[in-house]
Amino acid sequence: MRIPVAVDCSPHGIFRYHFRLRRFGLDRDEGKKYRGTIPERKLELLKEYCWKNHLKFYIDNEYGTRSRDYRARFFNSHRPVFGRFYFCAYCGKLLSKKRVTVDHLYPVAKVSKDPELQKKLKRQGIEELNSEKNLVAACDRCNQKKGAHMGDWIRKGKIGRHAWVWVLRWMLRIAVFVAIACALWYVYKHGFFVG
Repeated sequence: MRIPVAVDCSPHGIFRYHFRLRRFGLDRDEGKKYRGTIPERKLELLKEYCWKNHLKFYIDNEYGTRSRDYRARFFNSHRPVFGRFYFCAYCGKLLSKKRVTVDHLYPVAKVSKDPELQKKLKRQGIEELNSEKNLVAACDRCNQKKGAHMGDWIRKGKIGRHAWVWVLRWMLRIAVFVAIACALWYVYKHGFFVG
């Protein structure tokens, strides 16, 4: 199986790496990137070469790049709660539209370098990295803590992306608070022991 890859030489002199990247089977495009398809067995060698030389490496397909309009895409496909607010998918904090940071549930850094993860996303119906299904609202704090992590963050994001989860959670909290307040009021008025 051949995998489409790209190597970005932007911060470095491209001629320094030209011959080695050509030996991997990559061709230079108009900018400072080398692109091509390589056999799966050469993928780890190319990753290691890029890591040693501080070059940016990524799998070159529809999953590999972050679009400029992903924030607008999110707001077009997700309606606000109570007319103008969004819940953070990770902690449930209520945010105004201008305070929302739109996060890629499956991180760009991981998806762009992992063909197995890309296959998993295809099975879940996520056809591209910037799909509405891969975007969630987040507060600054959660977005920074999550970074490129996955694991528990993915589970939290998948559950928390639904506003009704947070509305139900707040309703339960209020119901518990009211029940405790009523019990305390009853104890205050009537004492501990009845009869």
